[in-house]
Parts: sequence; C-alpha cells; structure tokens
Amino acid sequence: MALKYPKNPHFNKLQMRSPDYRSWQEVCAHDPSLLEWEGKFYAYSTDTFGAPAGYQIRVSDDLIHWQYVGSAFRLEGSAPHYKKGEGRGNYGNLQEAYDWCVTSTREVGYGVCTRLDGTMSLWAPHCVRGTDGMFWLYFCLTGYFGGSKSCIGLAKSASPLGPFNCTGLIVCSPAGWRTPNAIDPQFFSAEGRNFLVYGSYGLGIHIIELDSQTGLRKDGLTYDDFAQKRATFSQYYGVRVASGSVEGGVVRYHEGVPVTENGVTVKKNFYYLMCSYGSLSSVYNMRCGRSESPLGPYVDVNGNELVCSTDIGTGNKMLGSFRWEEAEADFFCPGHNDIFVTSGGVKLISYHCRTNYFIEKKLSNSSNFHYLYLSQYDFNADGWLVMSGNRYAGEEIQDVTAEELLNISAGKFEAVCFTQGAEKTVRAERVELHKDGTMTGALKGTWRMYGSRYIDIVTKSDTYRGVVMPAWIEDQSVAGLTVSAMGVTSGMALLMNSTNRI
Repeated sequence: MALKYPKNPHFNKLQMRSPDYRSWQEVCAHDPSLLEWEGKFYAYSTDTFGAPAGYQIRVSDDLIHWQYVGSAFRLEGSAPHYKKGEGRGNYGNLQEAYDWCVTSTREVGYGVCTRLDGTMSLWAPHCVRGTDGMFWLYFCLTGYFGGSKSCIGLAKSASPLGPFNCTGLIVCSPAGWRTPNAIDPQFFSAEGRNFLVYGSYGLGIHIIELDSQTGLRKDGLTYDDFAQKRATFSQYYGVRVASGSVEGGVVRYHEGVPVTENGVTVKKNFYYLMCSYGSLSSVYNMRCGRSESPLGPYVDVNGNELVCSTDIGTGNKMLGSFRWEEAEADFFCPGHNDIFVTSGGVKLISYHCRTNYFIEKKLSNSSNFHYLYLSQYDFNADGWLVMSGNRYAGEEIQDVTAEELLNISAGKFEAVCFTQGAEKTVRAERVELHKDGTMTGALKGTWRMYGSRYIDIVTKSDTYRGVVMPAWIEDQSVAGLTVSAMGVTSGMALLMNSTNRI
C-alpha cells in the first residue's frame, strides 16, 4: 500500500502580539492544554498581556488552525469586587484563591500577579470532561512571578467555553519555597483512578489522588490540616515524581505498548511523565520518563528518576531549541506541554514554542511570543516515547519499509542531535543513508529498519532507536519522511527530516 502523505496544511503565518487579541490565532498561547468535544478541539492557555484575564480559549476543527473565542472566567469588571472580598459566588468564585495569593509590591519588587487592586493573572490551565457531565477546569493562581505563594483549584462549567466557577481549592503553597509550588495542574486518569500532577521548581513535581465524582482531593485535606499538623507533608502535597528546576508536568497512560525484549515483542502498560527543564527564556527543554505505576518512580532510559540541576539533568530529552538547515524560523525554548490523544487515536504533544525570527528580521527586540504547536508522537521498539520534530499537519502514522525510506528520500536527511549540555539552539546537519546500511555525513555509522516502521541508527557514541513517519516538512514546503529516535544510553533525541536540497 502506498504511503499516505499530508497535504499542505497552509499554516497560519507567524505573527507578533497585536492589539487585536481576537486575531492572535496561534500566537500568545502560553502553556497550552487540549480538550476534544463534539468534533471540535479546544486549547486553554495562560493569561497573556493584552487579552482579557481568565484564560484564553481557542477552537480548531483540524488541530492546525486556531481561533480565539473567549475567556474561561468572566473577570471583566471584577477587580473592585475581589479587592473588597465580594468575589465569592460571583466572577468565577475565585475569592478564596485571590485571598491566598494577593501580594503587595512592598513584599516583592516586581512581577506581582495577584494585586491589591483585585486584578489577577491565571496560569497553566487544564480542562477535562468530568464524571458528572460538567467540564472540569483545573486552574492555578500565584502571587508573584518566581515565588511559591500559589494555589490550585477546580472550576466547573456546563460548556467548554465557560463561564467556569470555582468549586474548591485543592492544594496551596505559601511563600518561601518550603513546599512545592502549587501551580501547573494536569489531570490524568487510568485504571479507575484520577490524579493531579502539579508543581514547579523548588521542591519539584508531585502527584495527589482525586475523587472520581467531585474532581477534588480524594482525602479531603486542606492546607489548615497541614499547618495544624493533622496531615504530614507527604499526605498533603503528595508523592514527588521529579525534582529541581522542573515544571509543567503531564502524565499520560498507555496500555499495550509494544516492547521488544531479547528479540521477543511483549505488550506493557506505562505511565509517561513529561515536564520542562531549565530557564524559561534561554534553554527550556522537554524531558520524559515512564513508570508502571501512576505514582512512580518515573525513570529515563538509564533508570534514573527525573531531576534537573540548573539547566541539565536526567530524563529523556525530547525536544530543545533547534533549527532545520534553511528554515526561516527556529524552534526556540519549546515546552510546557500536554500529551493528548484524539478520539480517532492520533497521538499528539501540544506545547508552546518561541522563535528568534522577528529578532533576526529586526522587527522586534523580543522572542517572548509563545506559539501553539502540536507534534505527533509514537513509541520506539523499547517502548520509549519519541516525538516528531515537525508541526502536526494531519499526517498518519503508518507502516514504512526501508525501500520506501530510500526511494522517497534518496537517503538524504537533515539531522538534529540533542546533547545533555545547556545548549541554546542546535542546528541541523546533513547525513546520508545508503542502501548497504551505512550512514555518512555529519553523523557516521550504520542504520537498519525492522518491524512496521522501527529504525536503529548506530553512531560511534550511541545507538538511537526510533520510528519513521510521514510528515509535512515545513521549511521545504513538501511532504516527506521524518525520523524520531531516542539514544539508548544518552537519553537524547535524534530528529531527522528527508531533504530535497542538493
């Protein structure tokens, strides 16, 4: 059967922030998470300067083109009421969250997010369809940027478009970094149980179990229980699953993942944890681990639990800053992702990504425009998650043979190979795969394909095990093949795109 390739998706042109927030499309979508409902896809993202507060909601029919449609919370005109303590039951019922996070500029010199005047900035949402038929929006609020004075709560609505109203707080953290930072909530469900993964920097990422009927904490604990020593630290804050300079955790459960062990393929069930490491504006990158239990431990290819020290650490490196050979726009500081599977079985990672394009064109002094990107993912022969280095364009994962790989690509590829160092932007280099199984160019070694689409690429330093997938090669404006692989010993991703350049 002939390979099916995606057609030109006609991606919207990248743009900078404009005064008309309704025209933003994929720009200014910080910390995006996805929901599917009645044939449409919804993206929820962090409050961004220039748009109404209360979380931006975007809608898409194809997961490629997005349109702003409103805010999850109706906070217009609410500031004077929250300032006076009149937000209970009104304007999203966020008074308890506001009261916990409100911060004076005398407490911190800059970056206040929840102000004395009643304004607030909500971060990193996640919305799911609850067991009660309502839409459950897990939200977080923080007092100031770079601090741990934060809280996570649950709000509900009969519509994915809102308006949402808070039904209760789930976890709170005081200032001082003595606890996890209670931001970046992500719901996940598996094997009849519901959980919340959350946390940012400081004491890392934690998981607590949720009640299947209410969506709130299963144990019913409050911060007062912890403060009054009726609950221990681990009882209130949950199980730590990643440590250090790490944030934006998301867990996805997959049943029956094929794993090749000693030449025999068996099927296993895994929980995959992805999170973002390092500086938000310079070396942000996405890492992954897996576990056979929802509460971990989550480990990388070397069996190490996930830890980020400064900008480097353990964990399989899925994606960092990089640039295809002649691409106008680079992928810069990708991260804070969701792992999402459509009702049709398409496996996608959504994430925000910056670019230096506008700086290079002297149109801006800033790269602080976060774009909503999606990339498809699959599993290699060892059952590790690997993701495409291309934006999703409607392609299908399918069987690919070695003959097809060579016939379609003529063996010519661009390769991006990540390393453990705090790298800023990795630039693609040329490699060539030959019919005799050798590889020449910037990477030298051997290659082989097996199974339905598996590929092994062996270099002097590592063996990269991955998959071959059709993709839209955006910088060349053609459909082609892409390789997504993971280092067996390094835990670093190798990405390759077929190229038609001489």
